[in-house]
Amino acid sequence: MLRHTFVHAPGVGYVTEKRIWRQAPTWDAFLEREDRVRLPTRLRTAVSKMIAESDRRLAARDHRFFGAWLPTAERWRAYGDFHSDAAYLDIETTGLNWSGDLITLVGLGDGRRFRTYIRGIDLDELPADLRRYKVLVTFNGTHFDLPILRKAFPSLPSHLHIDLQYPLRRLGLRGGLKRIERRLRLDRPDDLKGLTGSDAVKLWRRYERGDDDALDALIGYNREDVENLRPLMGYAYEALRARCLGGSPPKLW
Repeated sequence: MLRHTFVHAPGVGYVTEKRIWRQAPTWDAFLEREDRVRLPTRLRTAVSKMIAESDRRLAARDHRFFGAWLPTAERWRAYGDFHSDAAYLDIETTGLNWSGDLITLVGLGDGRRFRTYIRGIDLDELPADLRRYKVLVTFNGTHFDLPILRKAFPSLPSHLHIDLQYPLRRLGLRGGLKRIERRLRLDRPDDLKGLTGSDAVKLWRRYERGDDDALDALIGYNREDVENLRPLMGYAYEALRARCLGGSPPKLW
């Protein structure tokens, strides 16, 4: 989808992008027939420069370039090209209000491995592990996970961040993560069904009082949050791509 994207070029909005698609649906097509693309001359020149630079940056796997230039609502478009460098993250805290909360644990997965970082044990190892990745996928991370993480770790690496709640919302899937999972028939294990963020806070408090089983339950709950982000991100990407370019929407699992 990234090579079909023009909306990050100066002066190009959604209407102009659709106009370009009708004449040159990809970067290569635009550059090949630039003189015949019907746009104002200055705009056509600006688009040509941007997509030539975009092509170079994509070849260099420069995620920061696309994180800076893509509109926040369109960062999902980079997922197809950068999914192999993506991590999926979810945090748990001492409460449900980011301003004064402390991180209790963080789950981080990439489809091949999963790790939990626990307060008082190994939470400080998280920033180094995050440097392995270019893309970070969260659910409501814009307003919750990332502000809390940056407060705890001011030197957190820079990622191309995709907050999955917004692509899903464009597909008519609103509400919390668990509600969306149910709508898309993405099941959780029976022993974890029904657990909520409030339960996660209570489980941590029980662990602090010496209940190791509560920590195991909290880790399991968090792991489901993290590992379900990957299929949901893949679904959202394919569905939005089909909506932009035409084609059949993806099948559910």
